[in-house]
Amino acid sequence: MREQIRDSLRSVPVWVGLAMMLAVLALHVLTLDEDSRLGRNLAQPLVRLDELIYDWRFQWVTPKRPESAVPVIIVDIDEQSLKQEGRWPWSRARVAELVTALERQGVRLIGFDVVFSEPEVNAADALLEAGNLSAGVRAELAASRGSFDNDARLARVLPAHTVLGYFLHADGVRSGQLPQPLLDLGAEEADGWRVLTLPDYTGNLPVLMGSALSAGFVSTLPDRDGVIRRSPLVLMNGNRIYSALALELARLYLKAPFTELRPVKCRGGQTCVESIRVGDRLIRTDEHGMALVPYKGRRGSFTYVSATSVLRGQVPAGVLNGAIVLVGTSALGLADLRTTPLETQYPGVEVHANLLEAILQSAPGHDYFHFSPDWEPGATFFLLLVSGLLLAIILPRLEPGHMLVVVVLWFSVLFIGNFALWKFARFDLPMAALLLMGVLIASFNIFFGFLRASRQKREIKAMFGQYVPPDHVEQMLASPDAVSLEGESREMTVLFSDVRDFTTLSEGLSAQELKQLLNRYFTPITQIIFDHHGTIDKYVGDMVMAFWNAPLSDPAHARHAIAAALAMQQKVEELKQDFTARGLPEINIGVGINTGLMNVGDMGSEFRRAYTVLGDSVNLASRLESITKFYGVKVLVGEATREQVPEYLYRCVDRLIVKGKREPITVYEPVCLAEDASESRRGRIEKYNEAVACYFSRQWDVADSDLRELAAQDPERRLYRIFIDRIEELRRHPDLTTSWSGVYEHKSK
Repeated sequence: MREQIRDSLRSVPVWVGLAMMLAVLALHVLTLDEDSRLGRNLAQPLVRLDELIYDWRFQWVTPKRPESAVPVIIVDIDEQSLKQEGRWPWSRARVAELVTALERQGVRLIGFDVVFSEPEVNAADALLEAGNLSAGVRAELAASRGSFDNDARLARVLPAHTVLGYFLHADGVRSGQLPQPLLDLGAEEADGWRVLTLPDYTGNLPVLMGSALSAGFVSTLPDRDGVIRRSPLVLMNGNRIYSALALELARLYLKAPFTELRPVKCRGGQTCVESIRVGDRLIRTDEHGMALVPYKGRRGSFTYVSATSVLRGQVPAGVLNGAIVLVGTSALGLADLRTTPLETQYPGVEVHANLLEAILQSAPGHDYFHFSPDWEPGATFFLLLVSGLLLAIILPRLEPGHMLVVVVLWFSVLFIGNFALWKFARFDLPMAALLLMGVLIASFNIFFGFLRASRQKREIKAMFGQYVPPDHVEQMLASPDAVSLEGESREMTVLFSDVRDFTTLSEGLSAQELKQLLNRYFTPITQIIFDHHGTIDKYVGDMVMAFWNAPLSDPAHARHAIAAALAMQQKVEELKQDFTARGLPEINIGVGINTGLMNVGDMGSEFRRAYTVLGDSVNLASRLESITKFYGVKVLVGEATREQVPEYLYRCVDRLIVKGKREPITVYEPVCLAEDASESRRGRIEKYNEAVACYFSRQWDVADSDLRELAAQDPERRLYRIFIDRIEELRRHPDLTTSWSGVYEHKSK
């Protein structure tokens, strides 16, 4: 019953998380339908959040663009210009002087972010209307009226390099003249396009419009919060589609015969704009023909030249030569300061400058416009689905603290990935729906998780505390993903330890005494293994089996196993005194260690399972333990173990073949850390290893002499006697040397 209740409680947050995921998915689908009032209303909070994230991306990771091959320079009607030349609007004669001065500087094109929609009063007409003039004077004024027509004067200087600006709007007023459209559509065809429509306009005077090189609209459409994040490159008025000032300047500079709208069929069979091509430049837009403004920095990212400096010939030579000039204003009183993601009080003319420069730089292979790719809605839906499933399924399995870590990591990956794609791929991908879903699922799971976290922690500690060190249990609780009970193959180190002559020893003890002895032996030995990051596999009678590098990764697994084996031997020496005081017999242990590829995991049957290791490397460690008594050593390690732990001092014990194997191996006895060995001890071991090397190279006389000298110093060490006896056997039977390889084969386990 308790298991059923626990499973039911665990499934509640899963189902709630899935329900939250489905709700956010439904909201995401609704917000895609711009024609639905419900969708628009529901979308507002998400749209607002995505707009804020858009602004943060620009502020934190402002994409950089290289210097343009053609300079884009702003001729600014600034406060200084108004002070020197008088308040705006200036006389058309002064504007004509400005155009002429710019042409003398060698500019390529001039674009006006101002509109000349009303005629300037002719001075001759004003005098004639004033009256009180003689007939002769009136006749002379009438004859010379054209000399005072500043509109005509300006028109005469426009044809060579000038592109005028005009406004498309919905203010109910139409004035001036519009240029030739980009596309002239029929009424029925125009209804099928999703290009934004503005019914009214403020154009330039016909005399100016007829003289200028071309014209482009300077209308910008801020988002609902007043921030200019995107700007239309095309707009519709009536049945005609017109191009923006930046787009028209780019077309003229590139000498492209026309601007191509690349249409695609979208929802409801309407025609959407996929992108716009000017010459070999491709600008990605949304379905309405609007482009995200590719701001390259805060105000002043472009070169500004004061208009009065141009008029007075104070611009250094060469500054304007070959440049595309945008004439605009940054003066506070002229109301052309905008709010952008980077800052408020941003000159509107610099918005057009950013668009123009990015278009010119977007040569094949280079794209400097951010855009929302066609696959974004599907990708967002997929991410919502996958992320929702993962969060709904994974979070209920974690403690609240770990849930928070996972969610923070998830949000971090989401933000970093989104910002990276923004910076390097220039994808504008929404995040609001993903953030909303993550917050909802995480908040519920963290709240619900506190109800069961304490009990779950106790259960995990009770389950694993018997097999692994407590600090491992804490790490498993902190990083459950790092632990796998599934079978896997990995390099590990395994240790076998056995009490020597245990059968004989146990025959002299009662069951209670034997239990007391084993408990007093296993407890400190287990603690030593835990202290050295090992995992207890099993106890079989007097045998202890442990391994390293599972369930948690341990790069120093071989080192920890050797350190544990030597500590176990030291502890056994201490236990001898305690056992003697309690009337228990002394014990000695042999330890075998081997490193290699092993299979580790939760193995067994339906009735009983255990987390254990299997493989030839495991069997070899068991064989090494069993032959420690033969060589009279306490610890034996294989070649792979020694190679991974070179900082220890080793005795080369033998080249041998254990029972059940065919390949010979060299085994070693770890003595101590090399840095802890005394000079005399180091000298004896080096002398012994040299003697063994001579033995294997058939220099038996040298080996025998050195081994006998060592045996005289330490007669209790059986290892010396083994090699001395082998040399004597070879001397007695010279015929054996023909096939002798130095490898000793053990016939028993």
